[in-house]
Amino acid sequence: MASNKDLQISTILEDLAKIKTAKAKKEYLIKNESRQLKTFLKGAFDKSLEFNLPAGAPPYTPNKDSEYGFGRVSADFRFFAKGYEGDRLSADVREGKFIKVLESVSPKEAELIIMMKDKKLVGKYKGVTLKLVSDAFPTLINK
Repeated sequence: MASNKDLQISTILEDLAKIKTAKAKKEYLIKNESRQLKTFLKGAFDKSLEFNLPAGAPPYTPNKDSEYGFGRVSADFRFFAKGYEGDRLSADVREGKFIKVLESVSPKEAELIIMMKDKKLVGKYKGVTLKLVSDAFPTLINK
């Protein structure tokens, strides 16, 4: 598994959307498997994983100078998922941490993180579906 801290989920999803067949898409996901990618996909598709954050985008300033991707901040999601470390934080502190995450990554990655949190990734990238993710990583998503 890769451990690229600057992993751009947006690049992987954009490339995935260009691939024509489901079989080739699945192979591409497997080839690009990393803890960060799987964390993102689980967050986006697993209905049993809920985020302890309000719906929608918080007030944040997109960081137009950042080239960092989700890989840089994926470990921070333990503060945002219900049932994990973030449950002990006040809502203000948790939301402040989330805003810092959004402001540390590229604007494209920040948008994807918000979509992941709100489970609104379906339809954004052609062929990126729960079925594809489940086929590529059969044990990742709780159905």
